[in-house]
Amino acid sequence: MIFGMVNVAIAVIVKEEKVLLIKRERGDFVGLFALPGGKIEECEHVDEAVLREIREELGLNLQFTKVLGVATEIMHDKKATTMLYCCEMKMDNEQNITNPEFQYKWFSKDELSYSNEIVESDKVMIEKFFYERKENYLKLDCDKNQDGKYYWK
Repeated sequence: MIFGMVNVAIAVIVKEEKVLLIKRERGDFVGLFALPGGKIEECEHVDEAVLREIREELGLNLQFTKVLGVATEIMHDKKATTMLYCCEMKMDNEQNITNPEFQYKWFSKDELSYSNEIVESDKVMIEKFFYERKENYLKLDCDKNQDGKYYWK
């Protein structure tokens, strides 16, 4: 079991009105699409972490715009809390993904709403932090059902 607090920087990257998501291959939520990003390393600022993770995962050198919001996500089955710093990143229309570490896909706003292949908490953060821009903090509670599938309360 994992205990404690993990700090993660994730990126909302938009191009031609679509949001970029990557398919999870390890850790939690394997097989689902999620916002790209990763753990903030010791003595690393949020903006530096998200830029590094995007370079590593997608081969992109983007511009950090701002932190859109922060979410605390409690994984009850692991007794762990993750602080998610949801960052807006600027991508020029001429830029292309050159070295993807993961399978990726661009989702329109409608596709995000209706897709069941996206991590539910990421859908909520994109909606609340990026599209609505009315909130900058969310509390997310995640647990597993009897079949071992994650659900949010």
